[in-house]
Amino acid sequence: MSAVVLLASSVVTWLLRVGFIVIVPARRLPEGLRRVLDHAAVAALAALLATALTRESGPAWPLTPSPVLVAAVASGLVAWRTGRIGLTVVVAVTVLWAAQLIA
Repeated sequence: MSAVVLLASSVVTWLLRVGFIVIVPARRLPEGLRRVLDHAAVAALAALLATALTRESGPAWPLTPSPVLVAAVASGLVAWRTGRIGLTVVVAVTVLWAAQLIA
């Protein structure tokens, strides 16, 4: 049953994405909307990161950094200094794994 639901939801999601791309190609969108959509992926990633960072709880949270926060700071510094996305991802994953092992 759950496999059928998963498959059906995947097909519906795919159809919605492809349908929107086919019906409304990017060249027909207004310029203002195209500029806004350029930032949608970054905003979604920032929202996911903010959720992960603020989900921590407990009395020692402000004093003890979470593994996600440590990885976010490390990868942010690497991205800022190098501008290389591949290296940033490798550093983020490595630091997160190491911080989770230590914590």
